[in-house]
Amino acid sequence: MRPLRRNAFFSILLLGITLSAALAQSTQKQGTGTITGQIMLGDKGMPNVTVLLYPPERIPDRTAVARATTDYEGHYRLTGVPAGRYTLVAVAPAMVGPNEGMFGETGKTVTIAEGETVEKIDFSLVRGGVITGRVTDADGVAVIGERINLSSADKTKPGRASSPFNPFMFETDDRGIYRLYGLSPGRYTVSVGESAENVTVRFGAGGRGYYARTFHPNVTDESKATVIEIAEGSEASNVDITLGHKSQTFAAMGRVVDESGQPVPNVRVGHGAVIKDQNRMGAFGYGMVTDDRGRFRLDGMIPGRYAAFVWTDAETGGYSDPVMFEIADGDVSGLELKLHRGATISGVAVIEGTTDRSVLAKLSQIRLGAGPAPSPQSQTLVAPSFSSSTIAPDGSFHITGVRAGKVRLYFSMYPPIPGFTLARVERDGIASREIEVAPGAQVTGVRVVVEYGAGSIRGLVKLENGSLPEGLRMNVVARRLGDTNGTMNRGSQVDARGRFLIEGLATGEYEVSLFVYMVATGSRPRELPPVKQNVTVTSGVESEVNLTFDLTALKKEGGNNE
Repeated sequence: MRPLRRNAFFSILLLGITLSAALAQSTQKQGTGTITGQIMLGDKGMPNVTVLLYPPERIPDRTAVARATTDYEGHYRLTGVPAGRYTLVAVAPAMVGPNEGMFGETGKTVTIAEGETVEKIDFSLVRGGVITGRVTDADGVAVIGERINLSSADKTKPGRASSPFNPFMFETDDRGIYRLYGLSPGRYTVSVGESAENVTVRFGAGGRGYYARTFHPNVTDESKATVIEIAEGSEASNVDITLGHKSQTFAAMGRVVDESGQPVPNVRVGHGAVIKDQNRMGAFGYGMVTDDRGRFRLDGMIPGRYAAFVWTDAETGGYSDPVMFEIADGDVSGLELKLHRGATISGVAVIEGTTDRSVLAKLSQIRLGAGPAPSPQSQTLVAPSFSSSTIAPDGSFHITGVRAGKVRLYFSMYPPIPGFTLARVERDGIASREIEVAPGAQVTGVRVVVEYGAGSIRGLVKLENGSLPEGLRMNVVARRLGDTNGTMNRGSQVDARGRFLIEGLATGEYEVSLFVYMVATGSRPRELPPVKQNVTVTSGVESEVNLTFDLTALKKEGGNNE
């Protein structure tokens, strides 16, 4: 099953993003393009619907490039749109619309050229469904302020809530009542509480205790959960949940010492839940700062497997190996985290591909991170590492607290700066994808080559022998030939008109590949090899590509996917 619930922090963040985007004025350069369309509910236009045009990046502070309100017949018109690629969103709470965004978000992808008028970007909305019920404890008392977990019971066609949905609807009120609205048609299960099989990291929980995860109506076995069928505009009421008694939470205690065994004060200890049958952490985050004797205490922990570690950053200057432990029916004490002295990596970064002083000046906006190189064969649990450094105006950088082993450098700022790519890393004049770092070493003389490109590929995809079935999307990836690191790859989703735009490309020869994939699973249908075409890109110039995709193979395989 695919959970739709988000924790309170991220839900509130999402609401804040939506509201700020709706209210903020765009700071982008005004363009000359126009987008028009109609918002429909059934066979009628919907008046007074806000339509927002967003940049494609998922960044917390993104603002709308353009906005409009539909007229009495549901028509909207966005003007002054700069050339580019966008996500168009209709803000209609309690309604469900298309989710054609690259990340499954509600909206439509639109690619527009300078001065172009894009017409008939229409939205067909339907009334979302509702699930409502009451949550009580074993004594019949209303459970207040408890989070509701909504999960899709259909992995191949996951349901969704309208966007922007109200994050507070996933919490019971003072009567223990919840009401989830704006749900797309589908099959769902509803639950409350937490499970030792799927541990989440709880913050600020203290000794409040927790409820064992319980599905409607009162079962803890997910396979026995009642599935709620939601149709367009339907309401499932009395989806009540009866919980058992609240269970006790526990604490994990220990201390942080250095390599000589001396206590380390004022470092932050993090912890994460270790996924069952997998040697990796799922959710993880901050714990607490050690006291003057190096001691720490992690509260509010439910039964499950965890790992504690020193939170590595520039201030810590070191790192620890994760220490695994299990919470069963009591507190855990005596954990000892050993803080190792981190290595340092220093050198200089340079920009290639431009002599523009305004572009060169942006070098100091880049932040370099250093982390363990991925190793599919590794069975070792590794703690997260956030060693990074901002590049100085003279191009120098100095990263501290680096974990020993094979290390890769990467851009650690978000959102990325358009047009910049970490092209290669050189040590002693030799390009290497990874740097071997000894414990506590001082690695110097590293040269980071940043490549700048302002080239772009604008393209059109033509479909032959049919149209793309619902649930399938097209994506285009441009890979610069000769790039063995994959750092020069750029991608773009193909919009409903078959248009795509890939920007920020450095000069070179690129292979453009068109892929078809399933929105629900992200997998590609079998027997559909990508369509490929080479194109020459020059920085500052827009290249054009036309791709033809034959749907005959898709019909032969019947839409099966991996």
